[in-house]
Amino acid sequence: MKFPSVTVTGLITAPCEELFAIVSDPTRHPELAGSGEVMDVKWITPPPVRVGSAFQSRQCIGWYQYPTRSYIQVYNPPYQFIWLSGPGFKKPPFGQLWGFDLEPLDARTTLVSNLMRWPLFPVPDIPPFSWLKKRGLDHEVKNMKPTLYKLAKLANAVVIGELQVIYDWCEQTSPCAERRRLMVSV
Repeated sequence: MKFPSVTVTGLITAPCEELFAIVSDPTRHPELAGSGEVMDVKWITPPPVRVGSAFQSRQCIGWYQYPTRSYIQVYNPPYQFIWLSGPGFKKPPFGQLWGFDLEPLDARTTLVSNLMRWPLFPVPDIPPFSWLKKRGLDHEVKNMKPTLYKLAKLANAVVIGELQVIYDWCEQTSPCAERRRLMVSV
């Protein structure tokens, strides 16, 4: 049993602080989201931004528009910004976890991971469940890759090399640390 999750990672030629300023401002997500689904975003809670702060967005898939309410789960400037997006619950298991993990490599280069996890329930890692999970995650990857390219463009930067995809949530206990080490050494 695993939670369906994916991490897309790339090296971007911009300072960590500059990238964090973009990803941690949900009002910029309409210009950042590679899916094109985020139409507009407004803050529900007043500044300062912190864990528990909330924002609301209007999403559009095809002709279907719907609202989501999101609550910040991790706010660790300038390294992590993670939120729970969905029907209005403040904590998992309902909704989707989305976020960014930023690791400065030097003053002008940052390793950026865009994260997504469906926290509702773990999925058995056997067919047909594993096939459906993989198909859904592949769909998300097609939206997440353009997000990193848009982030680079918004920061007047570029993505160096190929983006890496891991079907896992990038955290200390996952194989992401090893993947990061390999990406940086290339």
